[in-house]
Amino acid sequence: MKTLRVIRIMLALLFLGASVAAVVMGSNVHPAARLAEKSQIILSSISITAGATMVWLLLSFVFGRIYCSTACPVGTISDIAMKCRRFAPERLRKPLRYRHASKATVHILWVYVACLLFGIVGFPYLVEPWNMMRNVAALVNADAVNTTWLNIGMSAIVGAVGGVVAILLIIALSVRRGRQFCTDFCPVGAILGHVSKYALYHVEIDRDRCTSCGICEDICRSGCIKTVNRYVDDSRCVRCLDCMVKCPENAIRLQVNRNRPATPLMTRTKKIRN
Repeated sequence: MKTLRVIRIMLALLFLGASVAAVVMGSNVHPAARLAEKSQIILSSISITAGATMVWLLLSFVFGRIYCSTACPVGTISDIAMKCRRFAPERLRKPLRYRHASKATVHILWVYVACLLFGIVGFPYLVEPWNMMRNVAALVNADAVNTTWLNIGMSAIVGAVGGVVAILLIIALSVRRGRQFCTDFCPVGAILGHVSKYALYHVEIDRDRCTSCGICEDICRSGCIKTVNRYVDDSRCVRCLDCMVKCPENAIRLQVNRNRPATPLMTRTKKIRN
């Protein structure tokens, strides 16, 4: 798992660098930039990203939300912000804890889908991870979003301000609560979460190995692990693999089958007839 985690981090940084290059200098600046752009889930531009979207949905059904942990640039920015928690005031560096799934996720998803259906693309342009990157890039390259916002009768300044505000809020939220934007507010994450709930590979905690040390819950950036119940919410897990690497008992695995206690806690006994 350590090797897989290193590969995941390298891919995430590669996609982030290529994404920044694509939105600032254009996707033609390098093949990697073109790949980063073509690999994104952008439902507001589904006509040109349908293939990539279907691939990610299929991968999410098999492995879970690996898009969120590798290809999404906003997710990687959130992870980098989390690494800076050590420099934050002590009251902001409390261990992460399990959070119940937020109802806001469903509400935002419905608003997002309704806006797409009725052609109100201003909201999707502000909340989609890739479009957030494009909006921020408008600060140095107005052409990144100028045409997009002019087509809906608004200035690119609106997009740039919206992008900067969104990224700053995500960074602040990441320092305090980890990947809460990805699990509670991102419409793309909500869609992938519904698919990942039924993923073939899921995160399992071995009840016989687990000693309830709580390390996995303290470091879970998605707030989806509840140690006391040996429970992992696969719909919110972004497959960062941190819990599997940090677990001192090697009790957490990504697997197909469900674990059952190897040590029988209660067994029926046969009645002995005299």
